[in-house]
Amino acid sequence: MASSLFLCSNYVFPTSQNPFRSNHLAQFRPNGPSNFHSKLRFQRPHLVRAMVSDSNTSRRQIEIVYDPEGRINKLADEVDRETPLSRLTLFSPCKINVFLRITNKREDGYHDLASLFHVISLGDIIKFSLSPSKTKDSLSTNVSGVPLDDRNLIIKALNLYRKKTGSDKYFWIHLDKRVPTGAGLGGGSSNAATTLWAANQFSGCPASEKELQEWSSEIGSDIPFFFSQGAAYCTGRGEVVQNIPPPVSLDVPMVLIKPPEACSTAEVYKRLCLDQTSNVEPLTLLEKISKIGISQDVCINDLEPPAFEVLPSLKRLKQRISAAGRGEYDAVFMSGSGSTIVGVGSPDPPQFVYDDDEYKDVFLSDAYFLTREENQWYQEPTSSPSASPSVVSESV
Repeated sequence: MASSLFLCSNYVFPTSQNPFRSNHLAQFRPNGPSNFHSKLRFQRPHLVRAMVSDSNTSRRQIEIVYDPEGRINKLADEVDRETPLSRLTLFSPCKINVFLRITNKREDGYHDLASLFHVISLGDIIKFSLSPSKTKDSLSTNVSGVPLDDRNLIIKALNLYRKKTGSDKYFWIHLDKRVPTGAGLGGGSSNAATTLWAANQFSGCPASEKELQEWSSEIGSDIPFFFSQGAAYCTGRGEVVQNIPPPVSLDVPMVLIKPPEACSTAEVYKRLCLDQTSNVEPLTLLEKISKIGISQDVCINDLEPPAFEVLPSLKRLKQRISAAGRGEYDAVFMSGSGSTIVGVGSPDPPQFVYDDDEYKDVFLSDAYFLTREENQWYQEPTSSPSASPSVVSESV
């Protein structure tokens, strides 16, 4: 009668020479439930050695490798063979409004605006990988509180792209979130634009950038801006984008300071009084910036007064930054509907944000202006200290 002895070891044999298998897939750690999460929550491969012997045969050793990761790698290899592009990592930068004039209340309930939008060097990283699924995208992220379903503009953008082009491609997406939410920096809009660009790349670019820009306005007013070259004069609800040469030097530094509290955009607009907004012609502001650069008198944001009503502490923060940084910043202003205060002219925050307990949890990042080359997406900065945002906190 045969006898068997089983010995188990945790030694892991490499299952693929492709570095994506170990370095990239392992980084996809979804926050919240998703099919993608369950696909990637595999155990470490195990080596099982079976020692088998009986009276009629010599002693033999059989090795069996239990490797769930290998099954995922096999799926990925099948996807690789079927398409020339299966993975893509893109930088998703945010923006500031150098000035923001609200010019009219529309019949549809929205407001007309006129604003100088400019992309800056702070941004998220989005990793896309083709999924074998033909029915569902799977989104994961590194932070809590971000919706992972079709409430997220990334999923909305993929659904929009499939609707417009008839594409049948679905994706695994990981969002490495660095831009704070509720900041007035357009982080979600940038994610959507970056996703449309990525989906078009995976499909061989059947849509032009102009088409992507026009389609994107269906899911968000700020999204079309990101299909500019980085600087644009935007009107309408923000979706009418006039590409312009950068009106200021790209190496002008700035600091971004955002308190933990966010401003509700809807509440800010609800409190807006058009008869109390600036009467300066927006094109005059644009011309002045192009001639003499950024100064306090041109960085007008008509949404500041209502935002300061919604969040009084934000007004106090701006006042303290202006007072503490007198002579250091060319201008101090709020971006979008808040709650980020921007100081242009220096990458350094005033000392009080480090010293006062009231500001121990503010988000801080230095940044500078950013553009992109035609037919290329924005590139993550590699040579500037602005690539490292931080949160001022005793625990960090």
